[in-house]
This record gives sequence, structure tokens and C-alpha cells, in this order.
Amino acid sequence: MSELQLLEKYYPIASFIASIVGPKCEVVIHDISNPERSIVHIENGHISGRKVGDGATDLVLKILKGGAHHEQQFIANYKGKGALGQTFRSSTYFIKDESGILVGMMCLNIDVTHLDTAAQWIQDLLEGGGAFPSVPKASSEPADEKPVSEYLQGNMDDLLEHMIEKVISRSTVSPDRLSAQEKMELIKEFNDEGVFLLKGGVVQVAKACNMSEPTVYRYLQKVKD
Repeated sequence: MSELQLLEKYYPIASFIASIVGPKCEVVIHDISNPERSIVHIENGHISGRKVGDGATDLVLKILKGGAHHEQQFIANYKGKGALGQTFRSSTYFIKDESGILVGMMCLNIDVTHLDTAAQWIQDLLEGGGAFPSVPKASSEPADEKPVSEYLQGNMDDLLEHMIEKVISRSTVSPDRLSAQEKMELIKEFNDEGVFLLKGGVVQVAKACNMSEPTVYRYLQKVKD
């Protein structure tokens, strides 16, 4: 059975889940062999504005680099953000072949934007002392790890910009003021996030960090060694 044939077996399951949960539930199947056009099937794509042929998310890319799928079969109940500011409660199931090799992912994204608004309204009415309870952490997520999050964006240029800005924002110092060692650590962060899996990743990182492309390639080679 080919990888595509294996993924196609999950299409009816995606339709089944979307029919049960309803129109606020988007179900996406990713083919990881082509991150820039990974979406091969989608139900209720109007929720995020994505379609078949659109690319992977930042979380999908990070999973490919980090290998979370080696130890887990799925990650569940993490927070997703839409390009229009929506809030999603998301989960991802890892699709593997008979040898246990990852070939795709099935992702569920439930739009809870209005539920968040309603929760805040109820909290205001109750005038409680604390913040409204947050969405529970993923059941398969170790307690000492950072919360999982995902940015649901099918446009690869926008996704790349988002990922680069996210990494740069973690530093209190602008990239052009970093030492050589700090720049190498920054490149490692970009690599761990999966930025360089996308076409144009090196070019955009070089531009955003005021580095030359050869410098980015040199640092990237060192962090991979």
C-alpha cells in the first residue's frame, strides 16, 4: 500500500468526525512528504480558510523536526490560533505505516472563539476572584513541557513570517546586536521550529536577522553537526 493510499483510508474518518462534531469542527489530513502543499483532505475548511493544496502549520513542521511522533500516537486539546484571530481547541493524530514510520497527520480544530467570549461573560457576571479556567493541557503532554500551540495558516509566506517573528520575539535583544554564539543559537531555534523545511526559509531568516545567506547556511550546518 502506498503512503497516499494509506492516507486516503482516513478521508471517510475525517468526514465522519466532522459530521458528528458539526460545522465548527475542521478536520485536516496532512501528507508530510510535501510540507508546502501538505493538505490532501479537509472538512469544514471555511473555518480557517484553508483548502486542499495548502501547506503545513508551524506545529506540523515542529513535529517533523522534533520527532514527538516517535513516543506518542497523538497530542490532544492544545490551543490553536487562526489567521483571523479565532481560537481553536485542537488535536493531532499521527498516521503511521506498518513499520511505524510517520506518513501523515489528521488534525481536528474546533472553533471555540464564541465559547471563550461566553466564558468571559459568565466570569464577569460571577465576579469571581480568579481568571476563568484555561483549556486543559494535552493528555499526552508531559507536565514539565511548554504548552503546545498551533497557528492555522495555509499561506506559506504568512506562516514563515509568523514563525520567524515568534522566534525573534523570544529575545530581548535585536538580532543584529547578538554575538556570533547567540546568532548560532538563534539559528538552532529556527531549525528546531522547522523554519528551514520551507522554501525560502534561509532567505527570510537572513533578511529578518540582518545576516547574509551564506552566514545562515554556515550556522545551520554547525547546529546540524
